[in-house]
Amino acid sequence: MKKRYYCYGWLLPLLLCLLTACGDDNDYHYPSVKLEFLTAFSGADGSLQSVLTDEGETLPVLEDKTGTRIKADTLVRIISNYAREATADGAFGARLYALGNVFSVLPKAADRFEEGIKQDPVEVSSIWMGRDYLNMLLDIREDGEHKLHFVEEQVVSDAAGHCDVSLTLYHEAAEKVASYSRRAYASVPLRQYAAEGVKKVSLHFSVYTYAGEVRTYDFEYDF
Repeated sequence: MKKRYYCYGWLLPLLLCLLTACGDDNDYHYPSVKLEFLTAFSGADGSLQSVLTDEGETLPVLEDKTGTRIKADTLVRIISNYAREATADGAFGARLYALGNVFSVLPKAADRFEEGIKQDPVEVSSIWMGRDYLNMLLDIREDGEHKLHFVEEQVVSDAAGHCDVSLTLYHEAAEKVASYSRRAYASVPLRQYAAEGVKKVSLHFSVYTYAGEVRTYDFEYDF
């Protein structure tokens, strides 16, 4: 059975930043926005041309108020305040009001971490399945530089088309003094596990927590 873990308290700070009124204009109407993880695609000039929602809808970018530029003709995971708006031809597009980076890289096999696997603790605020991604919001309590990655501990497939994948969060904190908390956004790419002949992927994702224990989250990846 697929398990989902949600916590929506993280929405409030970003929404408050977006919905702060400008002056005393009582006639101002706030845009109807969503706050979601998205996959964004750039054009030849590096500007964001379209976004793919985790529900599978592709939306052209009508306007990117952040003016973000990334590598040309590539994709990136973002978290964004955006409005889904109808266009003159009856289609829909996305107007991006704010966005943040999401850490998203392909998992590496455990033996490829030459200096060993670091498992400094984190707190999982929320974790859930998106479209071809495992999304998570992490609270990191230490100050200083942090390094994140995803460790591929084990991938086992059988003749029936079932693939069992065990992943672990790599986290290296330069400082060990818990001075304050910071939020990190991460998405694990999963499409590489949907190989030919695979009918079902069972995913197990483990993190080392501040309580001094390993917590594992179990999902089924539908593709």
